[in-house]
Parts: sequence; structure tokens; C-alpha cells
Amino acid sequence: MHRKVHGLTESDLISVPCSLCGSILSATEHRRGLFQYRRCSHCRFVFLSPRPTQEKLVECYQRYLPDENEDVEAWGRMMKVIFGRAATQADRHAAGRPGDLLDVGTAHGFFLDVMRARGWRVKGLEIAKKAIEAARAKGHEVREGTLEGNPFPPASFDVVSAFYVVEHVFDPVGFLGRIHALLRPGGLAIIRWPHTAPLVRFLMTLREDLDLYDPPWHLSQFEPATIALAMKRAGFRDIRTSVGGWTLPAGRVGRAISATGGMLAETWERLSGRSFPGVSKTTTGVKGAPAV
Repeated sequence: MHRKVHGLTESDLISVPCSLCGSILSATEHRRGLFQYRRCSHCRFVFLSPRPTQEKLVECYQRYLPDENEDVEAWGRMMKVIFGRAATQADRHAAGRPGDLLDVGTAHGFFLDVMRARGWRVKGLEIAKKAIEAARAKGHEVREGTLEGNPFPPASFDVVSAFYVVEHVFDPVGFLGRIHALLRPGGLAIIRWPHTAPLVRFLMTLREDLDLYDPPWHLSQFEPATIALAMKRAGFRDIRTSVGGWTLPAGRVGRAISATGGMLAETWERLSGRSFPGVSKTTTGVKGAPAV
């Protein structure tokens, strides 16, 4: 009898090579029930294999985002600092001249709210139907689907953002490449991702029941070196990774811990020049002008 997790059984899963370099050589990094994360022997990238088929994942994502208004608003407040930092990066890159922005995986449109208030012309892309309805109710243009469907013409945007999306996609380099194609020359990509792997390796020595890798939702587990490699292969230059803010959970204690950890990580980064492990990161990259 098949075991069932998140509505999935073994028959819904497929084995894959490394999502970053294509190597078939890898070793088990973490195992939990049906799911197994493997580290590529060539590029050191950590990826989920076997994983759900793309069709099954889309079904799962209809239940992924919160539906209740209170939960939705709490999620928006939780991301406030991160969205504010990203908005400042976009404004600085545009030298104070707001342009066209696309938010991929826009959920309920909270980042679109922030950027529209700053004068940007904003659009969103999302697959969760209820989240799309909520964002559209606020007056945002949000299309249903993924970048694989080529929903926008090339070179349509000055900034493309994706918060906690790249770890969910089947082909991260292809995903980043599609973002690159949507940007105008000199355009900026803002990619937010969880830096989970070092934290899991440490905490799993304390508690084996922790599930910080979050399968089957997270297909990839990035680190600064591997996100930089993915961005470079997608065509970006001036690739920079930073802490980029922190979440604000609903509870007072959780907010204090998150803010303190985020500030400590930023201080460590500034003083040492090295990335602080286990804290989510924001990576930016610039699209270069086409060769003449």
C-alpha cells in the first residue's frame, strides 16, 4: 500500500538529476518519509529527488497559501521588512525613476501594493486561484500561470521580483533565464530564497523530527555559491547576495527572535564580508546590454 503525504503517493513522484548542472551523481543529504534531498557530487547543489510531477505540484499549491483573511494579512505583515528592503533596492537601481515591475509568485499582491504606492507600474503572476482573486480585488493586474507559459513579451520590465519562489520551481536556471528575458537591458532581478541547509544540518543533531526542508514544496535548497552559479548561467551579472531583511512573525517573541537574528546576520555580513548561514537571503542580478 502506498504511503500518502500531502495527497501524494510514491506513484506521483519522479527521480531527477541535479537541477543545476544535470549531473546524475549525488548522495543523500536528508531523508524524510517519501522525500529525499540529495547533494550533487559535481556542483554541490541540494535538490529533492524523487519529487512530485509538475501537474501534481500545481494541485498541491491550491492548498499552499492561507485563505482566511486574518492569516493572509498576518503573512503580509510578516514580509513587511523584506518587501521594504526590496523596494528600496528597486528604487535605487532605477535612480528614483519608477518603471515597470513584475512580481512572480505574487500571492495576494502585497509587494505590488508597496511598489504601486511608490509610483511603479506593477503586474503579478500567480498559480493559486484564491490568491489571484484577492490581488485582483485590490486593482492589480495578475495573470494566472507560470513563466513557462511566456505570459509577457520579452524585455517588458525594469524589475522582476520573486520572493520565495525559486526553491519551488522544477528548473531554477530556466526560471531565472525567463526572468532575464523579461528584463530590459540593465534591468534588475530580485530573488528571495531560504538558506535552510546549514540550519538543518545543525538542528537535526538536536531534533530528528524537524522538517525545515519543507518537502515537497521546496524542490531546491540554495546556498550563496549555488544561487550565484544559477544566476550566472541564466545570464546575469553584478550578482550580489545579502540578508535583505527578516520576517515579522505574529507572536511578540517570534518577532523579537527573528529581528534580532536578522540584525545579527547583517552585522556579521558587514563586518566579515561572509554570508551568515541559516538566514534567508536576497540575491540581485543585472541584465547586461546585448552584445553589439
